Amino acid sequence: MLKTVRVLAENGPVRVELARSEGRLVVVKRLFGFHPELERRLVREAEVVRKLDHPNILPLLEARDGALIYPYVPGVSLATALEAGRLTAPRAICVARGILQALAYAHRRGIIHNDVKPGNVILRGERVLLFDFGFAKDVGLAAITESQTALGTPSYMAPEQFAGQRSDPRSDLYAVGALSYHALAGQPPYGRDVLRVLLGDRTVPLAPLPKDASAAWPWLSQALAWEVSDRFADAKAMLRALPTGVPTNGASVSANVPGARQRTPA
Repeated sequence: MLKTVRVLAENGPVRVELARSEGRLVVVKRLFGFHPELERRLVREAEVVRKLDHPNILPLLEARDGALIYPYVPGVSLATALEAGRLTAPRAICVARGILQALAYAHRRGIIHNDVKPGNVILRGERVLLFDFGFAKDVGLAAITESQTALGTPSYMAPEQFAGQRSDPRSDLYAVGALSYHALAGQPPYGRDVLRVLLGDRTVPLAPLPKDASAAWPWLSQALAWEVSDRFADAKAMLRALPTGVPTNGASVSANVPGARQRTPA
C-alpha cells in the first residue's frame, strides 16, 4: 500500500508525491481527473522506461492503480543547482557526459527523450540521472501525439522539434548543448529571444561563454547548429568530442550547492 508523505509537485492534473511503500520511500507520479490523452501518455511513459536499464536513467519500479512508481533518490536537480549559479567547466562536462551516456543507450533502443532540460536531471555526488520520459518518442511504437505538435521546453528545444518533428535523436543532442550552455554560461542560450530563434530568426547572436569555459565553444556550436545535419551524428560522437583538457575525474557535480534537495519525476 502506498502512503503519501507529502506532495512534491503539481502540474495541472499531474501530481508527484513522496510516498512510503513497504517501508521504503518512493516517488509516485499520478493523474487526477479524467484526461484521456494524459492517461495515454502515462501508459506510454511506463512502456518506454520499462525498456531502459542504464545507470544514468532513473528506473521505473512499477506501474499500478494508474500511477508510476519510481525510486526515491536523494540529490539535487540540475535546475536547482543552476539557481545557485553556473557550474564550473569540470562539473558541466561531468553532467553532459552522464546525460549523453544515457541518451546513447536510449537512442540505440529507438527511444528519443524529447525533453532534456535541467529539471529532468538529478545530481547525486558524481552520479547523473536522466528521468521523465513523458514526452519520449519510441520509434517502435505507434505515435500517440499528432504530427506537428510541439512538445518540450523552448529554452532547450531544437528548432525542428518546435516545429513538431519529434523523430530525430539529434534533437536530444541540441537539448544537451542548450543545457550545457546554461550550465557553463549561467543562462539558457538566446535568453528571452529564444522564441525568435525557434521561429526562424538566425540573426540572434549567441552570447560568448565565460573565459574559463571557452574550450567548450566549438563543441557547443556544433551541438546547437540550426540544421540537424550540422550537429553531431549521434550521442556517441558527441561524447567522443567532449572538450579535452578539462579535468573531470573526481569533480562532484552537486557539491557545494546550498539547500540541495531531492528532485523527482514531474
